Amino acid sequence: MSDELDERESWVETSLDAPTEASALGTVVSTAASVGSGALGLARFATETSIYLVAESTKAITKSVLDTVVPVAVNAIVSRIDINEIVKEHVDVNEIVAQADITPILDRIPMTEIADYVIEEIDLPSLVRESTGGVADGLLGTLRFQAIQTDNFVSHIVDRILFRKERQTKSREVSVQHADI
Repeated sequence: MSDELDERESWVETSLDAPTEASALGTVVSTAASVGSGALGLARFATETSIYLVAESTKAITKSVLDTVVPVAVNAIVSRIDINEIVKEHVDVNEIVAQADITPILDRIPMTEIADYVIEEIDLPSLVRESTGGVADGLLGTLRFQAIQTDNFVSHIVDRILFRKERQTKSREVSVQHADI
């Protein structure tokens, strides 16, 4: 045991005798602490980076899976249900139409082209000619008939004034025959 004690005493004496060695030891300890701190910082950075990369990879994988699976699932569900029936039961179409602004819809309708097409299909100029011609023919017939009646009336008055009886009867027969034509 005395050897051990001697070693310790010599070490303490050496430590006290050499302040230069203590400052070198402080430098070593400081450097070791700095290296340790750097290593801890590097480990922390590596851990945080790994966690971030894992989170981003998980997000990307989840998004890819959802982009693939959700459309297939939705199509499978939609193909099994009658959406028209659901809309009929749960949507008030009249309310939607009442709230809709139809001006933009009407602005998109080619009214001039539709009007031109209808005019061409029904041959409107021909219809106008025929209908006005028919009206004109009817009007002319009515005017002729009234002219004949007026002529007969005037003839009748003249015949009465001039006391003519025979001519009156013949005139009426002729006017009736012309009116039938």
